Amino acid sequence: METDENMLDIATYASEAAEHRHYLHAHPEPSFEEWGTQRYITDRLHSLGLNPLPIAGTGVTATVVGTRGSANGKVLLLRADIDALRLTEETDLPFASQNEGVMHACGHDGHTGTLLAVAHWLVDHRDQFGGTVKLLFQPAEEITPGGAEPCVKAGVLQNPNVTFVFGVHLWNILDFGKVGLRAGPLLAEADRFELTVTGKGAHAATPHLGADPIVAAAQIITALQTIVSRETNPLDSRVVTIGTIDGGSAFNIIPQSVHMTGTLRALSREDAELGAASLRRIVTHTAEALGTTAQVDYEFGYPPVINSRESVAFLHPFLQQAAGEGNIVEPEISMGGEDFAYYLQQVPGVFVFVGTRNPAKGLTAPHHNPKFTFDEDIFPLAVSLFVAVVRGYLS
Repeated sequence: METDENMLDIATYASEAAEHRHYLHAHPEPSFEEWGTQRYITDRLHSLGLNPLPIAGTGVTATVVGTRGSANGKVLLLRADIDALRLTEETDLPFASQNEGVMHACGHDGHTGTLLAVAHWLVDHRDQFGGTVKLLFQPAEEITPGGAEPCVKAGVLQNPNVTFVFGVHLWNILDFGKVGLRAGPLLAEADRFELTVTGKGAHAATPHLGADPIVAAAQIITALQTIVSRETNPLDSRVVTIGTIDGGSAFNIIPQSVHMTGTLRALSREDAELGAASLRRIVTHTAEALGTTAQVDYEFGYPPVINSRESVAFLHPFLQQAAGEGNIVEPEISMGGEDFAYYLQQVPGVFVFVGTRNPAKGLTAPHHNPKFTFDEDIFPLAVSLFVAVVRGYLS
């Protein structure tokens, strides 16, 4: 393995990543509305002499061909997600969001800034790799159905055919500078459901003349937790969460209906399907037992992110070279979801966490929190990881 001297000027590119991040953070856009973000990315890639193309509406893709041999026809896809969340920012950052009610609260601005900096490195150092690198700036990771599946359907893995895919997530759950590399499930399947419980409206003083959907909804919420506590192997994992509940118009009226939304998480599609069947049974029969009816609309979401053992074993030495001895760790499995899973269903690859949690700087806010931000000192490592994968895979 070659020495780090061939990584070349990482600090310069890391500084660019921070600059990109500042612009993107100040101008966040929600899923499938990233038109300004798309223009920014396209302009930056054009300035590097590349020929970026739109994909999946608001996404961008481009290719860089190395000059160091053919690399046996290998094609490496590097992916960053570009969308923000509908959330009002509560940080004091000098580059805080200028778009009311929209915020980069999950690190996607950092992912995009990093990949733009990596694109510059690739253009400057084509002699450091062979084969082809495809850059994908993917829209709409934050919603289901998201942007990865449309990118796959639009042919991002073809022409030329991708042989390996790599992506990272800046991770405020992991200590700064650690790289979370795990074989097997890393992130969960993330399904979504809507429940409508319909009863019979009545005066609050005469509940016997109605059928109370609020009482039924309360029983349903409690009963659904038995999917985890009584229908899931204690050595496995599932999550059932009701995120919203809406019903009623006044304190003295039993409403006609209650509407709820929620999510079910599992580490395999099989477990998700079993959980969905249990959810339908529990909701339907609990509602019926209380004299109401229930409609269940269930949507299977992103599949779980699963890194193959072979891919993890292959990349480990290159990632360790970039991160330093002792900084590659096996992270806890997260029940969060990530549509990077769609790429891993089609081609070999690896998705890793990059630790950005830094209590000494007060940077501990969780993802999807209005106070979320991360330690920008991570950019040299983030850029280095991509460069290490390029040089390791396309050598």
